[in-house]
Amino acid sequence: MSICAKEVNEYLCAIKQGDKAKFKQLFELISRRILGVARYYLVDKSYCEDVVSEVFQKVYLYIDSYDESKDGYNWICRIAENTAYDFNFKSSQNSDNTDPVPALPESELLEDAEKRVDLFRAIDKLDPESRELINLHYFLGDSYSEIGKKFHISKVAVKKKIDKILSKLKIYIENKL
Repeated sequence: MSICAKEVNEYLCAIKQGDKAKFKQLFELISRRILGVARYYLVDKSYCEDVVSEVFQKVYLYIDSYDESKDGYNWICRIAENTAYDFNFKSSQNSDNTDPVPALPESELLEDAEKRVDLFRAIDKLDPESRELINLHYFLGDSYSEIGKKFHISKVAVKKKIDKILSKLKIYIENKL
């Protein structure tokens, strides 16, 4: 294992134990390498930075699923590879669309960013199971049925759980808890 991989493992373990400051250090250490992974796997290279951003969001969201006995750098690279494949798939689905997406004014972008930060803070306050349900459904796109199979519950139970979690998230966001 390289020195970089050892550092990545140390940072991931620290982040998993709650040291959020290590996340910035992790980003600084490997963001360029993850950008290279994105460039390698993406068909449309204009999405490289978007992939890197999404990879680090997924690392933050799924840190509880990181296995300390495994190579953390490879774990992150696999996330990058899968994210790039997702972007390739999405861009191939949208290739028929000839209308460009209109650019948002800067104020809307800032507002959007603030809302995302509030959302991620609220998600961070949820218990691990609730976070996983939200991540699986909204960030990975798993259906209620797929999630139900993973948790050995019915899809109706999954929907009810997610609806309750969304109510909690709404309260967290509205009250800026």
